[in-house]
Amino acid sequence: MKKILFILLSAFVLGSCDFLDEESKTQIPLDNYFNNEEEAMLFLYGAYYQVRNTVFGTDFMYLTDTMTDNIDYSSTNVDRKGVTYLTLNVNNSLVKNIWGKFYAVVEQCNILIDQLEKRPELSPANSENIIAEAKFIRAWAYFNLVQLWGDVPLMTVPVYSIKEDNIRPERSSVDAVYSTIISDMEWVTTIVEEKPSAITVASGVSYPLTISRAAAKTLLAQMYLVRKEYMNVIETLKLFADGTQVNEDYGLCPEYKYIFDTRYKEREERKKEILWEITAKSEDKYNNTWHREVAPSELKGASGEKIEGATNGYQSYTPSYDLFNSYDTGDMRYRQTYQITSSSKPHFLKGYDVAALNQNLAGPNVILLRSADAYLMLAEAYNELGAPDKSVFFLNLVRSRATLTGLDATLSHDELADAILDERRWEFAGEGAYRLYDLRRTGRYLDVMQKFTQRVVEMSAEDLKQSFINPMDGKKTPELSIPFIKLSKNAQSRHLLLPIPADERIANPKLTQNPGWN
Repeated sequence: MKKILFILLSAFVLGSCDFLDEESKTQIPLDNYFNNEEEAMLFLYGAYYQVRNTVFGTDFMYLTDTMTDNIDYSSTNVDRKGVTYLTLNVNNSLVKNIWGKFYAVVEQCNILIDQLEKRPELSPANSENIIAEAKFIRAWAYFNLVQLWGDVPLMTVPVYSIKEDNIRPERSSVDAVYSTIISDMEWVTTIVEEKPSAITVASGVSYPLTISRAAAKTLLAQMYLVRKEYMNVIETLKLFADGTQVNEDYGLCPEYKYIFDTRYKEREERKKEILWEITAKSEDKYNNTWHREVAPSELKGASGEKIEGATNGYQSYTPSYDLFNSYDTGDMRYRQTYQITSSSKPHFLKGYDVAALNQNLAGPNVILLRSADAYLMLAEAYNELGAPDKSVFFLNLVRSRATLTGLDATLSHDELADAILDERRWEFAGEGAYRLYDLRRTGRYLDVMQKFTQRVVEMSAEDLKQSFINPMDGKKTPELSIPFIKLSKNAQSRHLLLPIPADERIANPKLTQNPGWN
């Protein structure tokens, strides 16, 4: 196979980076590329562009969050409704799109790693740092692929390196994928620096790297947690806390709203919590169209008052009645996550750019890793190891910021496990895959979804007539009948994994289908 590659070179918004050159797509011979660190860094930024292409917009959010008890979809797109109602099939476009996008991330990283390992003339230290970032990104992609599909093709070399008789790979086991990406991530944590550095090339231009040691350890801990390797979770997250001695460099942002409100992107307080995010701007080519999915259909509150924001949207991705009504009284996250609109319908503030003047040109970041997750993983690991005192310590750190009272270490193992799962639900609501992955990881998905559907079936119109706390001012609203969707989600065992897209199985007959999907 000729080593001619249609490559994507992109310098786009990365964390605090200001590289905003328009991406260029170029077909070039590989032998004429990767001659210096600058070309390698541009190719690495191309890998980040592929991450951006995966998590910006609608597909990833709808494919993960709407499959849970957290989210309703209230528009007409057939494939999104299929995911939300759990009536999707093997031809669902969201399933196909996200499969392809994750493998585009993998292929870009595979090419970069392969080429740098063949270029001894480049600075070994710089090559090592670039390869570490590429392996981090690839591991992130495979972690998501395994969560969503289980066994998947494990490709760690570029397509052009695969022998013709194996160009269509079989699915590798979950264990094989984890063995590879955990090994990669254990190495990555020894290479990346405590704070992301930069690579200065011969021209004098400095290209920022984006992955910190804390980000790498958090992703690695997520892998250990899924595999129930609880001591490894605790050991890996010692950067955040050794026992109950917390490292203040990686604490929580004191104000929850600073994390998501686009007006506070540059606040210094949020930087210690945000470990990895893909940033957006309210400009063409760097915008995140997710804004219009969550933006209110009208800029009016429940009583007709003006609500925050400069542009409306579709308001098609909304909290379920079950989620909206689940918060503890006084939970500040409730007030900083929702607004009730003139339709008496709540909308998410996460993903909503209050300053955007055009619904198609908004700049909400996508946060992929933050310190709150590290604390709650520690809480879960300590509970599973029979150390409730340490478990509630980390759980209460998160609850304290939400202005909730602390829980007591006298809770039983199961009570504390339930409390941690609830806390993760409230902390990460509207942030994508957290709820789906949590329910599957803990073996609770089918039980939770079946109970959710039963509550919906039994709900009457009168059940929706009640006074809610208005998130805008913390006061009781007049009695409202909020038009939540009575959405039955008939979860079955096949929904524990997504179907392999039909087109992928046509292209590669070696791909077997997940159980229950025809």
